[in-house]
Amino acid sequence: MRPSLLACVGLLAAATSAHAQTGGSFRDWALSCTPGLRCDAQTFAAASEGITAFGLERDAAADAPLRLTLWVVGEARPAGDVVFRVDGTEALSLPASAFAATTGDEVAASAEGVRTALLPKLRDGEAVEVSTRIGDRAVSQRFSLSGLVAALRKMDDDQGRIGTRTALTDRGDKPLPDRAALPADVATADDLPAPVRALWQGAGGCAERDEDGTYGNLGFSVPFGADTRLFVLACGMPGAYNYPSRLYSYTAGENLADAVPLATMTADGPTADLTVWNVDFSGDHLWSLMKGRGLGDCGRTATWRIDAQAGALVLVEAREKQDCDGEGDPESWPLLWPKA
Repeated sequence: MRPSLLACVGLLAAATSAHAQTGGSFRDWALSCTPGLRCDAQTFAAASEGITAFGLERDAAADAPLRLTLWVVGEARPAGDVVFRVDGTEALSLPASAFAATTGDEVAASAEGVRTALLPKLRDGEAVEVSTRIGDRAVSQRFSLSGLVAALRKMDDDQGRIGTRTALTDRGDKPLPDRAALPADVATADDLPAPVRALWQGAGGCAERDEDGTYGNLGFSVPFGADTRLFVLACGMPGAYNYPSRLYSYTAGENLADAVPLATMTADGPTADLTVWNVDFSGDHLWSLMKGRGLGDCGRTATWRIDAQAGALVLVEAREKQDCDGEGDPESWPLLWPKA
């Protein structure tokens, strides 16, 4: 049974913590991760055609392969062998058949040689040149490797791999953390349990949404009590700078789903919202930021801890700033909860 609004507010965590983000920028490389910790490190070329981006991607599963990604503008995949030269020396050659289209102009390959042959050279190199054929044209593009090692180390950190045998950088004998506790990405509505899908599709235009969505997914789910998961799903078309989501619980044994309101504190007192804005997730904390304007210098923000054992969302912190004066970040806005 879900606790009441005041009970949720009363379950204040003992200590608050700043919102921790996955991913980041590392010189010429950028790392982004989904809530389910599918992480993609990429670098980009100053080009509008041919091969415009090069990346390394990995899911969070313990045995997930390392995928090599390329953005090939205007073509589903390369038409000939793809050759990778690091600092002028060939490190790997893959046939065009090794690449499959993923989304948009991106293609990916999961060949074992990406990890065993190419990765060690990339870690020690300064630049990689990628050559292939696109249609009837021979193309070649050079990408900087400055920042790659830092991006891969952060990927390992975000996925809990540092010091384990599966790390891409600092390997060791540490065991991997429990993968079952990780969020699970939800790509489309077809991936939802039928009761959750029915609630989501009937909830005031949730299905009318930008198909690209946040992280390219519909949302994610996390453990939320015995035999129960909490689904955080995009709901409705986003505005210029605010992206709405809603929460649903699903108990598999009973095949039952329910909408989950979020208890929070406002300047007018405690309340509960069905919609969470610009949602993010880190560790066991859910974070929301409702921007008053695009600059993000005013609005409301809140953090909840997901108590998976109790099946409860515990309000950790709530802040609100009504004066859009161009100053202050959300972590410095006036504190509404906990009360001073």
